[in-house]
Amino acid sequence: MPTRDGSGPDHEELLLLWTARRTGVLDALTTAAGTASAVADETGLDRETAARVVRLLDEYGYLHRMGDEYEVTNRALGFLATRDVRSIGATPHALDRLDALSELGSDTTEASPILPGDRTLRHRLGAHAATPKAVVRAGVTAAIRAAPDAERAVDVRGASGVAAAEFARRGHAVTLVESEAVLDVVGPMLTGQGVETAAASSVTSVPVEDADLALLTAVLQRHPPATNRALLESTRDALDAGGVVVVLEPLRGDAPAARRVAVERLASGRGDAYTESEIRTWLAEAGFVDVERRDVPGTDWQAVVARRERGVD
Repeated sequence: MPTRDGSGPDHEELLLLWTARRTGVLDALTTAAGTASAVADETGLDRETAARVVRLLDEYGYLHRMGDEYEVTNRALGFLATRDVRSIGATPHALDRLDALSELGSDTTEASPILPGDRTLRHRLGAHAATPKAVVRAGVTAAIRAAPDAERAVDVRGASGVAAAEFARRGHAVTLVESEAVLDVVGPMLTGQGVETAAASSVTSVPVEDADLALLTAVLQRHPPATNRALLESTRDALDAGGVVVVLEPLRGDAPAARRVAVERLASGRGDAYTESEIRTWLAEAGFVDVERRDVPGTDWQAVVARRERGVD
């Protein structure tokens, strides 16, 4: 969803956590080790370095001293509990991006995560699920204002489904379109929230028909231009004639958040922060008309809104 809430770790804290994860300190502390000496034995760090890392994790609130040993606190639960992505938070995903950035220039052809794919997926979904509620509401409000008479919405590649759930809460029929891998993770969370799901067979597939409104939040930034063109064409086909698409992105050259997006996409090895002109062009090529740009109150993102041209097959 649109933007972070500004309450995440500062750079020093993030780098400490990244170092602790890469050196095995976090794994040691969240499994068997309860002392700095035990951490040193588990990780191969010298005892002084292990003691300093453990002390700092304690000072930042990730550990709590109980007698002669340390226990992890609730702040560290995101590194332990990955089954329910709502308990993960945004920090593990930020560490994954640091891992990927550290791999740039290595022997691999593109950035590659250090962790297994399932964990990085869950971390990404956990960060998405941790989007502040006010930000989720702002994005959905922007979409509804663009199509106030819409009854059936589709949340295209909506990740954890927080926007889809907000549509449902407001009385809309809504379908979350995502990959099978994502739906396997988030589907149980959406049970009982009035959200339908549809598994996409490919990155550009939108297997929905007769929707009035389509929302794409932070989706185009994840893909190269050719993929975005194809995805928007599929989105057009999912809409009734006259249906509205709302693309939420921080626009390069307009939003400071676009710089952060560009760095994140550099880490992922694909996608970028795009300009309003680029998105307008892709929408027009996909058969959308009446393209306009609007700011999203409460965020530093923009909405690019368009309507499916009537009579386009």
